[in-house]
Amino acid sequence: MSWTQRTSGGNALFGVAYGNGRFVAAGDGGAILTSPDGVNWTARTSGTSNALSGVTYGNGRFVAAGDGGAILTSPDGVNWTARTSGTSNRLNGVAYGNGTFVAAGDGGAILTSP
Repeated sequence: MSWTQRTSGGNALFGVAYGNGRFVAAGDGGAILTSPDGVNWTARTSGTSNALSGVTYGNGRFVAAGDGGAILTSPDGVNWTARTSGTSNRLNGVAYGNGTFVAAGDGGAILTSP
C-alpha cells in the first residue's frame, strides 16, 4: 500500500471520518475540512475555536468532539451545530456503533447519545 501526501493548508488535524459521500477531517482551532475524494479539501466553519480531537459518522450524521467538552453535529459535514455535552473535560475521541455515539476523554469521561 502506498500513500500520497495531500495539503490541507492549515491547522493540525486529529481525526477523519467518511460518510454520506464525503470525508470530514477535524482538528486544532475548531478546524473542519471536507472532501469528496480525499484529494481536494474545503475548509468549513465549525462555530468553535476549541480543538476537535475526533470525528465519526453514523445514523446519517457526523459528530465531532474535542476540548472543553465540545460536541458538534452535522448532517452533511458542512453545516455544524454545537450540542451540550454536560462536561468540560477534553473529549479525545468519538465513535459510532450499535446505534449509539460514544465520546471519551480526560478524567475518565464517557458520554453516550443515541
